[in-house]
Amino acid sequence: MNTNYFTIAVTCSEIYLLSAAKEFAKNNSLPYIDYLESKKYDYLLILSPTGLYLDDVKKKLGLLKIDFLQGRIAYRLNHLQTQKQLLARAIGLKPNFKPIVLDATAGFGCDSFILAQLGCPITLLERSPIIFLLLEDALKRALDHPKFLSLSVRLIKIEALIYLKQITSNIHSSPEIIYLDPMFPHSTKSALVKKEMRILRHLVGEDNDAPNLLKLALTCAKRRVIVKRPRLSSYLAQIKPHHSIFGKQHRLDVYLTHFSN
Repeated sequence: MNTNYFTIAVTCSEIYLLSAAKEFAKNNSLPYIDYLESKKYDYLLILSPTGLYLDDVKKKLGLLKIDFLQGRIAYRLNHLQTQKQLLARAIGLKPNFKPIVLDATAGFGCDSFILAQLGCPITLLERSPIIFLLLEDALKRALDHPKFLSLSVRLIKIEALIYLKQITSNIHSSPEIIYLDPMFPHSTKSALVKKEMRILRHLVGEDNDAPNLLKLALTCAKRRVIVKRPRLSSYLAQIKPHHSIFGKQHRLDVYLTHFSN
């Protein structure tokens, strides 16, 4: 696994997970280490009985785990009725219309999981190998739960630009909706300096290709492209949407494509 800007290794929290952790490390081309060796690395992926954790060793931000069943992310998902309404309006959800959605910038997958709960078949793209592993682990655990067995969710590790270029020549394989949630610009506001966002920014980068991603998405989506932005920020790539839907801290810019009826 090519991590370029940081070093990362795998360990486990329980001795009985040793074989599984070593196999996990091998499958992802990562070194397996004893926890006592952790100071040599920037990050540790820790296999535990309750799921996969990421430990930011050098910055000491604590453990990060994506979990749709319990904990902070699960709590937010269960108390985001307004967010669900905003997303439903943005994608044009109707009782007889549950569009196929492509989330080209999956991140921690919160909005994607909401869209899946709303009944939309969804494909998530994630380019960070580390975020992909955390999200893959979280989705496996969630989709095995009886409450979520009916959800249609697929996760692919790939650069979004590469994926969209692959489908531009075949409109039949294009999603009805493309959802973009690029990394917000730097801010001193607390919402953007939380542990999760600091780690995500370090692992993923600044999303400098987001303007090009929007331009390409507009040629691929059959019905709409939705872009999540800070409430008062400029339009992505300076392209004005057909309309915007405002929440308290962010807005959803809605672009209707030329394939729309």
